[in-house]
Amino acid sequence: MDIHRTVAKHMKSTTLVLSLLFGAALLLSGQDQSYSDSLRAVLKGTISEEEQMLIHNELAYLVHNEDSALTYQHALAALDLARRLQNEKEIGRAYKSIAQAEAYLGYNQTAIHLYDTAYHYFQIAKDSSQLAAILNNMGRQLCHVGAFERAIEGYHQAEHWARFHDEKLKLLIFNFNHAACLSAAFESEATIALCLEALTLADELDHWYIKSELYSLLGISYGDLKEFTKAEAAYTSAFAAIPKAETPNAEQGFTTTNPGMAATVFNNRGLLYLEQRQFEKAYNDFNIALELSSTDTFATSNGEYYVNIGIATKALQQWDESLSYFQEGLRRLEKAGQIVAIGETYQHLADLYYEQGNGLDAFDYLKAAHQIQDSLLSVETKKNLQELEVKYETAKFKKELSDSNLQIQQQAYRFNLLKLASLAFVLLLVWAYWFYHSKQKNRLLELQKRQVELQYGLLRAQMNPHFIFNALNAIQGFFVGQKLVQGNEFLGKFSSLIRRILDQSKQPLHSLAQELDTLRLYLDIEKERLEDQLDYTISIAPDVETAMVELPPLIFQPFVENAIWHGIAPKKEKGHIWISLEVDEKEDTLHCSIKDDGVGMKLISPTEKNEHISKGISITKERLGSRGTIQIKENEPAAGVTVNINISIQ
Repeated sequence: MDIHRTVAKHMKSTTLVLSLLFGAALLLSGQDQSYSDSLRAVLKGTISEEEQMLIHNELAYLVHNEDSALTYQHALAALDLARRLQNEKEIGRAYKSIAQAEAYLGYNQTAIHLYDTAYHYFQIAKDSSQLAAILNNMGRQLCHVGAFERAIEGYHQAEHWARFHDEKLKLLIFNFNHAACLSAAFESEATIALCLEALTLADELDHWYIKSELYSLLGISYGDLKEFTKAEAAYTSAFAAIPKAETPNAEQGFTTTNPGMAATVFNNRGLLYLEQRQFEKAYNDFNIALELSSTDTFATSNGEYYVNIGIATKALQQWDESLSYFQEGLRRLEKAGQIVAIGETYQHLADLYYEQGNGLDAFDYLKAAHQIQDSLLSVETKKNLQELEVKYETAKFKKELSDSNLQIQQQAYRFNLLKLASLAFVLLLVWAYWFYHSKQKNRLLELQKRQVELQYGLLRAQMNPHFIFNALNAIQGFFVGQKLVQGNEFLGKFSSLIRRILDQSKQPLHSLAQELDTLRLYLDIEKERLEDQLDYTISIAPDVETAMVELPPLIFQPFVENAIWHGIAPKKEKGHIWISLEVDEKEDTLHCSIKDDGVGMKLISPTEKNEHISKGISITKERLGSRGTIQIKENEPAAGVTVNINISIQ
């Protein structure tokens, strides 16, 4: 099992969960049930439409993190009244409440576009306080979908507003969410700097909750930098910040009036111990986190804690105990509907059975994990469609508002010919702006659509169904033939390759060292599957610094796959692939040559060329863009094909 990769993934997901929990806690702290009841009582009486609008918006805000259906009911009622009263600020508040409800349900893209609409109306109303709040709220959703640059830019604007208006508490909140976003973007050093700055303000305001959260973020960031001593010290400070809490040790227990917060800190520190392979300490921290979360009346699901204990006990080779924790964690995650975590748990179970030598059960759980991954791809497609629909609705609302303003102008200048001429000129400018804006927006939509298609095409190109089916058949053959050791080794390599392809296809760039590691793993699998009918050689020039050179992921694999499937496989005798890499320092270019001694392109059917080879090449060329060139030629007079790839590394 790759402990380091698992720990890194869990630590980053925890950072985002902390941010969301913090936002929910702030809202809960300001809610008063009696206040909500009194508002509902007033709403039943005889009051004006303006008073109804204000109360509906207030109630929508109060319940958005408890009852999404009730939030929609109040927000839509407020929205209808605000439109009739032409109150832009209250229209913005209604959209903000709906966006918060969508964010609470996990629909991040929809929430982002609703926040955009709210921001538009607050701009018209010139409410700078609400504009700063929108930038802060939307930042969390932008971080969830990986739009870190836009989120961080918004946090900078919100923080500038808070400093200018001397809003220290809001500045502290913005600082914390900003730091959580930097941590999610793996900007560890920047996260540490911002946390240390925010801690000074948290001390001044005596805000224990944010102080504990900031120390937890420091622990995560120091852990990412492998500074484990500083990380443990940060978690000790996080414990100390929690009211009526003591830093735990082996002899003493842990008491606190805030068990949920303490459980989160224990869980994060346990992940740190996992990364250091201190499995006993990790096991103890996860156990305490589980006990504390069980006493927290606000806890919704602690399935993650059970899974983490399962990871620790598996590392300690306590197989039965690990299995029971994984199964209980899986039950709780399924009840909470946490699909991504369920897929990761299936993967852990597959690893557990694999390490026990139970290849058949390992294979079943691996298939289940892949099925969830496939379903998530389908969900992502639906989200993209929802995003386009929301963008259309937002544009429609903006156009309705623009048309309303134009009608007012036309009525004001109707009796004056000169002013009518001026209005016509203004309308012409507005039309030109609208046309230009619509054209730019449509272009942006096309670019986003093409980006999604390109990423999906990349994933399909790397995960060739024929390769997957043949690999699965090879695995089945090993187990049917009672070759359990060979089957388990092949299954481990295949699982590792699939995980790498899924992870790397989401990254814009990675190192040449990572690219070559994945390529070697793929070649080893194909070599074993083809029963040593394939040999390969990878030559790297001494001046090539593989750890420093960055390039788009999975660039070379399609051409190596073509060489195997269409060059080596059709041969009757063993084939060979030569891969060589060198750097032209004058041109700042990486040169890669992929050469095979296969049957060449003359024996490949036109259908294969058009449907597979050309498709893979076109996708790779589009991904490289102006950064690189690809040349393919027949080996003369020898058999086979040579592919030359030049990539700029400036």
